[in-house]
This record gives sequence, C-alpha cells and structure tokens, in this order.
Amino acid sequence: MTNSCIVLEGGGMRSAFTSGVLEYFLEKGFHFDRIIGVSAGACAGASYISGQKGRNWKVNVEFPSDKRFMGFYHLITKGSYFNVPFIFREIPEKLVPFDEQAAFDNPAEFDVVITEFATGKSVVLTKKDIARIGMSTALIATSSIPVISQPVSIDGRLFYDGGVADSIPAKYALTKHAKAVVVLTRPRGYRKGKTKNSSLIKFAFRKHPEFMRAMLSRNEEYNNTLDFCDQMEKQGKLFLIAPSADYAIGRTESSLKKRADLYDHGYKLIQEKFDEMKAFLK
Repeated sequence: MTNSCIVLEGGGMRSAFTSGVLEYFLEKGFHFDRIIGVSAGACAGASYISGQKGRNWKVNVEFPSDKRFMGFYHLITKGSYFNVPFIFREIPEKLVPFDEQAAFDNPAEFDVVITEFATGKSVVLTKKDIARIGMSTALIATSSIPVISQPVSIDGRLFYDGGVADSIPAKYALTKHAKAVVVLTRPRGYRKGKTKNSSLIKFAFRKHPEFMRAMLSRNEEYNNTLDFCDQMEKQGKLFLIAPSADYAIGRTESSLKKRADLYDHGYKLIQEKFDEMKAFLK
C-alpha cells in the first residue's frame, strides 16, 4: 500500500486478537507503510514487521501458559508480574528467535508509544530511536505496567507503558497519514470505568504528581479517544477492527483455549473485512 498506517492497541493477553489479524496480513503479503504500537500491540507489531509468520501465535497464545511467563511469583521476586527476562530475552533470543535484522530491513516505519514517568506524557520512539536503544528495550518500556512492573530507563529518563498516556494513538496516526486502520482489543461500545485502585495509585505515585494525574485520568482520556475514533470512522478517516464481546478476556488471561479462540476470531474477522479495508485505504 502507499501512505498506509495501522495502529495497534495494547491490552496484555487481549493482543491475541491483534496477533490473529496480523497473521492474516502476513499470509496475504499485505504490508503497511507505518505500524504504530502500544504495549502488547507493539510486541505483536514487531513480529509483523519482521515478517515472521506464526511467531505471534507462539509468543502471545501458547507461551503465556508457561509458568515462566507471568504470575505473582515473578512480581514478588522480580518486581514485575510479567517475567521480563523470560519474555524479552529468553523467548526472542532462544525459544522463538526474533529476526531483528528483518524488522529493520523492512522499509515500513515502526513507532512505539511509551509514557514518561516525570511528566505523564506520551513519547514516540521512532524506528531510528529503536535501532539505537534496541528493540527489546523499546518493547519492555512500552509494556511496563505501573504498579505491577518497574519503569525502564532510556537516556537517563524513566518510562512506563505507553497505554498510560495514549492507549490508542489514532490522533498521532492522523498527523502522519490521511487515513489509518486501528486494531482495538476491546469490543465496540466499550468504555472504561473509573479507576478502582485510586488509593493505591495515589500512594504509589505520591511523589510524582504529573504521572499520578495521568494514571487517575486514564479512563477519561481513553474514552475520549474512543469517541474520537468513532467520529473519524464516520468521516472516513479511520477503519476500526474490534473483537466481539463474546470473546472478551482479561489482561492476564490464563486460559489457552480462550486466547486461541480470540486469535482465531481476529484472523477470521479481518478475513471477512479484508476487501472492505483495502477499499477504504484506496
């Protein structure tokens, strides 16, 4: 495609849906000029830009059932619910090798959204930035969920999950392209409720007021972004792909079957909408 862009929302295990969508694109040899990823969406996008068919299935559907992948044991012993050394070192370097060279040889742009701890604002790591700091560092930073993960240091500044400041960077996408495809990991009509653990957030980030405010207002920002996406869809600027509520799972879903069903749902849904999406982009 020419001047095409795709935005990939995060959501932990909900990225199984995104993985199914991207797998269909790989099988069809369909590529975008720019991939914008947040958190787990960026991780799935990395395997897409490297052109590795089947890799997202193994990493995002099969491996989460491995006790080394996630759990409270890792939170207590390593400071992160998701086992960072296993997910971002052992898997991509040994178990399911990530072809970083292919990712950077791909002419497509790859933007990863992270949130600066000091300001609570989103920062975009471009492909050039990622080449300098390393793909693993970028993906760990965008996947570091506050409270259950540690921040990541880049150039002397600390960063957390990109979803804190910009869960669905559709506005950013439209500053770069006239149209964009957006893969959501929540069903249509979903809106995020108020933060339930506000007391914990206020205590944990009491010395970092800007970041604390970003955390506490996240539901409002997220819902405003969804409203914006709906408006842009009506104006023909965004093409939204969202899972059915029938396949809803949590961020830390432990069921392999549920993750597999969500993956298959993503694959089949974009298969049905593929021609419509191509017509939209043209």
